[in-house]
Amino acid sequence: MSPPRSRRAGGCGRCLWRRQRGVALALVVSFIAGLSLLVAGLVLTAKTDTRLARVHLARAQVTALGDGAINLLLGDVIDGRLSQTQAQTQTRNTLPQARYVLGGAAVSVLALPENLLLDLSSASAEQFAALVEFSGLLAPEAAQLVARAVVHYRDGDGESSMAHPLNSLEDILNVRGVNRVTLEALRDYVTVSRGAVAARVDVADARVFTQLQQCSPRARALREDMLASDSESAPGAVSGAFRVDALVRQDRDVWLRRRWVRLGGGRDGLPWTVTRTEPVRMVPRPS
Repeated sequence: MSPPRSRRAGGCGRCLWRRQRGVALALVVSFIAGLSLLVAGLVLTAKTDTRLARVHLARAQVTALGDGAINLLLGDVIDGRLSQTQAQTQTRNTLPQARYVLGGAAVSVLALPENLLLDLSSASAEQFAALVEFSGLLAPEAAQLVARAVVHYRDGDGESSMAHPLNSLEDILNVRGVNRVTLEALRDYVTVSRGAVAARVDVADARVFTQLQQCSPRARALREDMLASDSESAPGAVSGAFRVDALVRQDRDVWLRRRWVRLGGGRDGLPWTVTRTEPVRMVPRPS
């Protein structure tokens, strides 16, 4: 015997109400989940913005500290003001370097004569291959191939391929077989002077490569004072063009501010001219 019609209608109503309650609960859960994702995204964005702000602030501080210390060192070089250690070894052409405290931060600056660096504007394939091989980046055979490719790109062959004069270090990235890893491995050993630096040292000498390695920002960052060894000296004649590296330590990180300068009248009445300024970058930590 079937239940009365009113009882069946009440049972269907309760089922409908349960289904509606389940749908409402699902909507609430979905809304809460979406709101949680939104909040998580906002928190992540805030953290990212905070980190970026810290990086930008650190870069701005390093730029100001580095440029100030570089100017101080160049002024000391021009005025002949040397530290006691440098004065005692001045006859050995000690590399100009100093450590300054600016705004409570210690900044170590080293002026490396540009004529010690391998000039990509005029270096032979053999010289460039010797540097690539010294860096340990490539085997001798591969180093020769890359070196010949760079020289061929720079000079052309006078017939089918055009010459591409190098105006900056980054121009070698246009050469097949050269990538960013290659450039970073060679950055501290090379320059592009376009023939403006005379009395260049024989940079194919492994002794010069070793000296440049010891004066690199990474090697200096390992020292407490971030200065090069007192025994480092500039072989041969020192040119009036320098690559000046300022290292700034912030907490556990070491930042590099690098400028290329030539002694002589410049803008704003300064007795030197800045020919190139590289963006501030962090010195990689040793692995």
